[in-house]
Amino acid sequence: MARVRLYLQPVTNNTIFRFIRPGGIREAIPALRLRAYAYLTPHVRPGDQAAKAAFPECIIDTGSHLTTIPEYIWGQFKPGAVTPLPFDPAMPQSQRVVALAGGTWDYDLGELTITLRDQAGRAMNLLVVAQLIRDSGRLNLPLVLGLRGGVLDGRILRAEPDATVPYGQVWLLEDP
Repeated sequence: MARVRLYLQPVTNNTIFRFIRPGGIREAIPALRLRAYAYLTPHVRPGDQAAKAAFPECIIDTGSHLTTIPEYIWGQFKPGAVTPLPFDPAMPQSQRVVALAGGTWDYDLGELTITLRDQAGRAMNLLVVAQLIRDSGRLNLPLVLGLRGGVLDGRILRAEPDATVPYGQVWLLEDP
């Protein structure tokens, strides 16, 4: 059974939501992202930008349908690394764009294998359908693993309480 651990980590700017509950009790919730370690080295051409594309920042977004890959990553891929998936003519033009980071971007669909690795050395290959964002390298966003199109299909995403780890939870993606 393939299994990889995912990691809860604070967002880049360390946002903390602070509030006061009824009765005057102060509380705070750190903004966290569920991160994975993506290994794309087999797909990437040698060059100046190879390291950034081969080991991109990678988050799991439970609100995202498909995996989203900005052009600074997929633009470094070797020819043939992605299998193009042309849009079916029945797909409305309005669904052939994605809204991200305050902009609307065209994308192409493609299929590729993304390898996730964890700090214990376990690995899992995910054959995913991805939105390859056509942004001319302007978006500096992480690789976003959405839940459909190969990431969660046939797998289990779960969290378990664990008081010994930061934020009190261990997250796993595993084959059943």
